[in-house]
Amino acid sequence: MDHRRPRHAVYQARQKSGDGRRIGKGEIQDCQLPTLIAPGVEAEALLRSTLDALSAHIAVLDETGTIIAVNQAWRSFAYTSGYADESHGVGMSYLAVCEVAAPLSKEAARTAEALRQIMAGVRSEFRMEYPCGSPQGPRWFQVRVTRPDQTQTRRIVIAHEDITEVKRTQQELARLSGRLLHLQDEERRAIARELHDTTAQNLLAITLNASRLHGQFRDVGEPSYRILEETLELAEQSLQEVRTLSYLLHPPLLDDVGLVAALSWLARGFSERSGIQVDISIDDGGVAFSRPIATALFRVAQEALSNVHRHSGSKRARLVLYRTDEIVQLDVIDRGIGLKAPTRVSGEDVQLIGVGISGMRLRLEQLGGHLDIQSSPLGTRVSASIPIDSCHADERSSDEFSKMPPDGP
Repeated sequence: MDHRRPRHAVYQARQKSGDGRRIGKGEIQDCQLPTLIAPGVEAEALLRSTLDALSAHIAVLDETGTIIAVNQAWRSFAYTSGYADESHGVGMSYLAVCEVAAPLSKEAARTAEALRQIMAGVRSEFRMEYPCGSPQGPRWFQVRVTRPDQTQTRRIVIAHEDITEVKRTQQELARLSGRLLHLQDEERRAIARELHDTTAQNLLAITLNASRLHGQFRDVGEPSYRILEETLELAEQSLQEVRTLSYLLHPPLLDDVGLVAALSWLARGFSERSGIQVDISIDDGGVAFSRPIATALFRVAQEALSNVHRHSGSKRARLVLYRTDEIVQLDVIDRGIGLKAPTRVSGEDVQLIGVGISGMRLRLEQLGGHLDIQSSPLGTRVSASIPIDSCHADERSSDEFSKMPPDGP
């Protein structure tokens, strides 16, 4: 046997074309691999048993979008949902049902449009997650519409997979992640308060005492005087570092004055420490942000400016805060070399950059917001947006993250 070629390729090369001639070597890629069924096995019965063994609710459509076959899972779901027709939808137009529901359901409208495109050959697959009501309560499903590559007959397969447990797990993970972020912020606030009220005050007392000694012991020997001077300098430096750390952990301006003042302080301090000029443009429309909103936007700005310093190489950045009728948005823009990651970052791709940006995205998602990153060799833009409805609302309770969505169509 020639082990240098796959067996199926050899098998294809030996098949004959429809006119009786043997298929040449160059035609292997164009021929269809035949379905291999053991002798004596009825193809239709095999197909029926295979479909019935699947957990997804499956319907097979003809080229017009009419249901011509369904599997056992489809029939069982229709029965438990109170669908009285004994045909379980066979003979009905799946496309027509979606089109009738389209004005009331964006999911139905998307499915109808995708199905028309698949029937026209414009696309070969469509996938979407959607909520749905059932006797057992709200459920989540994933619908997948595909058109198998067939030459003689055109069939479209609709598969609805119950992903409720997956969604519940995701929501529980989001709830726990949100809770961890909240606890992290509270811990930072407590540490910052302790550093400011205790450690910084002690260092200030040490600095004052060292200053008094410095003025009284001018006649001591040079070595002792030099030690006293170094002690005073170290005390002053430590006091400044503790104050800076306290403000970075949680600036009191964020609670006392608000987000705008905290962002201005952050940009000013960042410029002094990094040497990167930060231009600020703020137009918040006088919105009073709740603590979670203000904290989330402040942390995004903090992480984005840190990334400018670590990765961009830019000597200038811009921080913009503004609102529209629908959202409040924070942008941090630089003109550096860009991130070593995809030019547009969202969802799973964000993990290619770092944990900090993943944390930004998670904070915003907890508030119904969105993180978008556009990066190229000409610079990077980090955009954080939160719906206005969230900005006017009080702090959300953690229980909201575990609720299922409302019933779908």
